[in-house]
Amino acid sequence: MNRTAQPLSTSGTETLTSSSTYGVDDIVAAIEEDIVLGRLHPRERLVEETMMERFDCKRHVVRQALFQLDSIGLTERIKNRGAFVRSYPPEEVEDIYAMREILELAAVSRLTLPAPQEWLTELEEVHQRHSEAVNAHDLRQVFHMNIAFHRTLFRACGNEYLYATINDLAQKAHGIRFIAITDRDALAQARNEHQLMIEAIRDEDRERLTDLCRQHLLPSKNRYLELYAGTKE
Repeated sequence: MNRTAQPLSTSGTETLTSSSTYGVDDIVAAIEEDIVLGRLHPRERLVEETMMERFDCKRHVVRQALFQLDSIGLTERIKNRGAFVRSYPPEEVEDIYAMREILELAAVSRLTLPAPQEWLTELEEVHQRHSEAVNAHDLRQVFHMNIAFHRTLFRACGNEYLYATINDLAQKAHGIRFIAITDRDALAQARNEHQLMIEAIRDEDRERLTDLCRQHLLPSKNRYLELYAGTKE
């Protein structure tokens, strides 16, 4: 995505110039960002006409984007009602996070220790940018730097299929993580855990790194489940 999308306008009054026309991948990335940053909420409807106006594109482009969003698990189509931001029931959340734990810990088990200095330096640089975004409460940058940190970490497992599957499930979980990313304490906790992961890698302590990665998954899952339970009361 090479353009910065504006938050989705529920009033439908937002427009873009013809020179700012968005493609399918741009729309997908923008809607994904809106979901993670809490601009769009679970069960909120995505209106095609509003999206056409916002992204200055034809209906078929919006529909392709909605199809792609549905395929990665961020939205769902309900017959005779349209497209909605997906709301995951508790059992699916548990299943997603159980698989994330299995895969991410498998990746940790494959990391080379002692770590190559070039890779560790890259990881530290990404962590620094993430930390600066947390301090500035720049949520958009926090989101993207958090993705970059975990992709840099797990890329080093050396198994491209494992790495790709980790990324796919992490993306699916973006519709679950939106609560944690808007909470200052949760952001600070995630930032601190990233630092501890780097220290464990430097200390060549795979067991500590494994435990940190396992614990790192819990806050966003637990907050989502708490919110879901609250909506059912």
